Amino acid sequence: MSGLSSILYSLSGIAALIVCCGVATAQPFPARPITIVVPYPISGPTDIRGTSRMSRSYRLMAPYAPPAITDTLARIAQQAIAADTPHPVALLRQPGSATARGAASVARAAADGHTLLLASNATMIINPHYFHGVAYDPVRDFILVTPLVTMPFVLMVSAGLPMDDVRGLAAWLKVRPGEVNFASSGDGSTGHLAGELFRRMVGVKLVHVSYNSGVSALNGLATGQVSLMFAALPLTLTYFPSEHFRPLAVTSARRLERLPDVPTVAESGLPGYEIEGWYGLFAPAGTPPVPTAWLRTQVSALCASTAIQSYLRGLGLEPATMTIEQFATRIHSELDKWAPLLRASRLPLREGA
Repeated sequence: MSGLSSILYSLSGIAALIVCCGVATAQPFPARPITIVVPYPISGPTDIRGTSRMSRSYRLMAPYAPPAITDTLARIAQQAIAADTPHPVALLRQPGSATARGAASVARAAADGHTLLLASNATMIINPHYFHGVAYDPVRDFILVTPLVTMPFVLMVSAGLPMDDVRGLAAWLKVRPGEVNFASSGDGSTGHLAGELFRRMVGVKLVHVSYNSGVSALNGLATGQVSLMFAALPLTLTYFPSEHFRPLAVTSARRLERLPDVPTVAESGLPGYEIEGWYGLFAPAGTPPVPTAWLRTQVSALCASTAIQSYLRGLGLEPATMTIEQFATRIHSELDKWAPLLRASRLPLREGA
C-alpha cells in the first residue's frame, strides 16, 4: 500500500466521524453517484510517458518522477466525499486541449453538485486568456467549491551558467538578446507564464521552448538544450541537489521551508514578482448552496488532518488556508492581473494539447 493509500485508509473513518458529528446527518445530497472530472493525462498535467522527446537522460530521470499531483489531489477529494455517502464517487479522466476539454464538459453538466472539476490556475486563469477557442468562461460557468493547495515554482538554471543570483542572470541575458532559451512544461502552463513575466520585468528577449511535461523540460535543462526554467517545487525537490542544474530563486512571496537558503525572486532584485500554481474543486455555476456546502465540509475536514497536510507539504505543496471568500477573491484578482500579459501572445487551442 502506497504512502497516500495508507494515509487515506487510516483517515477515512476519521473523516466520516467528523462529518457525522457536524452538519451532514440527513442531507438530501448526494442523491446519486458523484463524478470528479480530472482533465489531465494519467501522468499529470501533461503526459510524460513514452514520448518522442525521450532521450537517454530522460529515461534515467523518468523513473524518479514525482507522483502526479493531480491524481494525488483527486484521490484525496474522492476519499473525503465518499466517507459519508453510500453512492460511488468516481474519477473521470478527460484530458485534451490543455485541460479545456474536461473543463468544458463540467461547465455543461447539470448544476446539482454531482459533477465536479479538479482544476488549476492554468485551467481557470491562463487558458481562457491565452488560447483562442476555449469553450468556457471561468467566471460565468463555474463556482469554487473549495481550494486545495498552492504550489510555488523555482527558477532553475543550467549548472554551466556563470552566475549565482537573479541579478547576475539578468545581466547575462541582457547582452544576449534572443539567444537564450527557457523551458516550460507546455504552452500556457504556469511555468511558461512565470518565464514570460520574468522576461518582461527584466526587459530581456528569451526564446520559449515548450516541452510536454515538467520532467521533459528539466531534462532539456540538464542536457543543455535550454538554459533556464521555472520548475514546480514538487519537481524541483525530486531532483535536488543536482549536478546538472541549480536553483537561483523561488517565485513565492516568502522563502520556502524546504529551500530556506534560496531567496525569492522579489528580494533578488525584482520587487513585485510573485507567481505560484494552485488547485481547487469547482462545480457548474448555479449549483445550490446545500450540495456546495456539503462537499466543502467533506473535503475540508479531511484536508485539515495533520497526516494529509504533512503528506502534501512533503510533496512540495502547501495546503490552502484561505477562506472560500478569500480564495474566490484571489481568483478574480489573478484574472485581472494576468489577462493583459496572456492576451498579448494568444495561441489557437489544439485538441491534442
